[in-house]
Amino acid sequence: MAKADSKLVLIVDDEARMRRFMRMNLELEGYRVVEGSNGLEAIDRVREDLPDLVLLDVMMPEVDGFEALHIIRETSNVPIIMLTVRDDEEDKVKGLELGADDYVTKPFSPRELSSRIKAVIRRT
Repeated sequence: MAKADSKLVLIVDDEARMRRFMRMNLELEGYRVVEGSNGLEAIDRVREDLPDLVLLDVMMPEVDGFEALHIIRETSNVPIIMLTVRDDEEDKVKGLELGADDYVTKPFSPRELSSRIKAVIRRT
């Protein structure tokens, strides 16, 4: 159960199963969670909900994660961790150069994701 002063995490992934997996684990850690299923929803939710951190999938319909990241960075410095099944160096570099704070390759363990979230929040 989330505490009143807990951080709000926005999960954006087009796979409902992946969102449920991350939501369940983050809520167990005490985070509050909101969700989106594509890049357009990511942009809207950042503006409306003002999350403390965004978990943003790269490959999504409507607007992909890279484009959503670019648009979000025009108005917000919210910490963003990119999530993707693609692990080639070029994608990682692109995400980081567009302003991502970290880049996590799927599959990942709940423990690794939690540690990365804590590290990014600590730095911001």
